[in-house]
Amino acid sequence: MVGINEELEAAEAAKAALSAINPNSQATIRILRQAKYVAALAMTTLPSDKPLNDARHAVVITLSDLVRALETDPTPQFEKIDTAKGAIRSLEWTLKARQELRLRCLAEGDQA
Repeated sequence: MVGINEELEAAEAAKAALSAINPNSQATIRILRQAKYVAALAMTTLPSDKPLNDARHAVVITLSDLVRALETDPTPQFEKIDTAKGAIRSLEWTLKARQELRLRCLAEGDQA
């Protein structure tokens, strides 16, 4: 089972890999596949609201498309990379908001 922290770490690693000098490397592709896997797993195993699952779905779709493109065409895929970065950024923001909300609820529960 995957948790939000692991999901956030995978998204951050994918974002860093896409900012690397060579986004076409096998190491980058491996990181992107892992982020895609974690997002897909979280989508099916963690109870979540629609905005979070929509962000996860966007990451799965864009990273699948990007990995396929990087594996078949060695030229840089700037448009697909930018699209994937946007999806990852959206997922990161949504995950961080979810973490803050959970912490706030826990803090309020302790005070009650």
